Amino acid sequence: MPYLITLDASHNEITDFFGFEPPKNLKEVNFSHNRMSAMKDLSAYPSLRRLHLDHNDFHEIRGLENCVSLTYLSLAHNRISSIEGLGDVPLKEISLRGNQIQRIENVRQLRTLQSFDLAFNKIRSLSGLENLDLLGTIDLEGNQVTEIKEVSHLHDLPLLRTLNLQQNPVQDEPDYRLAVIFLLQRLTSLDQREVTVEEKVSAVNKYDPPVEVTAARDHMTHLVYQLTQPQVLFDSTLPSLDTPYPMLVLTGPQACGKRELAHKLCRDFCDFFAYGACHTTRSPYFGEVDRCDYHFVSEEDFQHMTRSGKFIETLRYGGHLYGLSREAIEGAARDGLACCVHMELEGVYSLKNTYLEPRYVLLVPTDSEAYARRMRQRGLYSPSQIDAAVGRVDFYVHVHRERPGFFDNTIPCGERTSQNARQRCCPSAALASSKQACRVGVCISLQETASIQRRQQRAQEALTGRSPGVFSQLFLRCRSLHAPAQVDPSVSISRS
Repeated sequence: MPYLITLDASHNEITDFFGFEPPKNLKEVNFSHNRMSAMKDLSAYPSLRRLHLDHNDFHEIRGLENCVSLTYLSLAHNRISSIEGLGDVPLKEISLRGNQIQRIENVRQLRTLQSFDLAFNKIRSLSGLENLDLLGTIDLEGNQVTEIKEVSHLHDLPLLRTLNLQQNPVQDEPDYRLAVIFLLQRLTSLDQREVTVEEKVSAVNKYDPPVEVTAARDHMTHLVYQLTQPQVLFDSTLPSLDTPYPMLVLTGPQACGKRELAHKLCRDFCDFFAYGACHTTRSPYFGEVDRCDYHFVSEEDFQHMTRSGKFIETLRYGGHLYGLSREAIEGAARDGLACCVHMELEGVYSLKNTYLEPRYVLLVPTDSEAYARRMRQRGLYSPSQIDAAVGRVDFYVHVHRERPGFFDNTIPCGERTSQNARQRCCPSAALASSKQACRVGVCISLQETASIQRRQQRAQEALTGRSPGVFSQLFLRCRSLHAPAQVDPSVSISRS
């Protein structure tokens, strides 16, 4: 039969493997459900494309190295214990289900492989599939994969869309499905179920949430805890709905100078600003003072404060917790001063969900090498901390570039934060740069003394319900003094 193209000899008692004269154009052979036990060299069959050898008694794969046209091979339900003998055959589909294979090996040369069926074997690890760039479907049902981290071996397969891990111990892991979807975000089908858009979003939000999601969760947590506490009237909400409590937030990467600038502003302009010290679970660095730079607390105390509704916002950075307490803001508000705080960008996102409307100023290093050098010179940070801080500079720059108006002003940081930076943070500092502005500042200072007394008196009246309308105007003059358009547009803070 020299012109035979397809041969189906399945479901017989055949024991001889290809025991016939090779037809020149034979393309497909089906020897499934027979009694063959040994494969032989098939170099004489150069046109062979599809080979079905299911349900036989083969113990090894051999004789296929010269099958230059073979694209489909099925050896399901045999006794094969290892993957070998495939060479660089241009296979697109392989089925080895129902064998005794324990490891995935010797397949890296199968660059054209698109579908790999290894169901019902004894495989524990997915290592060995890393470089199969065209692989789109993997069936590993009924194996012995126990750890979710094994899926990471498939992370870099650009075309992988279908994965089946049914009847593996790994399915008993908590949040198994979301974890796999997160690690393999290109999947469209997992365990013979479609991967939905909602599942992909949930997976990302669980294991690597965007900063907006983290901030929203943080705000929701603190809001719920605050609602469980006795409700009181806060000083930071007294001015009025139309006049938000004045507040300044300095943000930037670690050790960029934001804390030093906050202290400088509160010291030089004590009639306007009061420093709001955050709480943290880290140990103090050399020279830091408890209750002045931070409130240093244990993680147990920090968690207790969280559950007691004490915080406005919290975040975890560098393995430590940081939080801005409500009392830090209320303490400044009771004195009729604007609260000045500093925090990482994640805290800014969280704070923007609250009722507060601060002015946000970004301090960003302009020279990464100089920034890293300054951190090393301080001797307070490990190399990994320095690398992490330098890497976050791009994160701040990206947010500033992609979200116009997110920050009210930006201060490029050089070797040291300059006097000009303080002027850009506080318009009153800009006024003091000229003699005329100095005279105006003295006049304001004299008026401020009498004003504080009036504020205290009207605050008491407002708390007793006698004159809330009068007290709502307390911060209007302060806002007019700080209005950017009345000072110098080149250095003022503008609200976008």
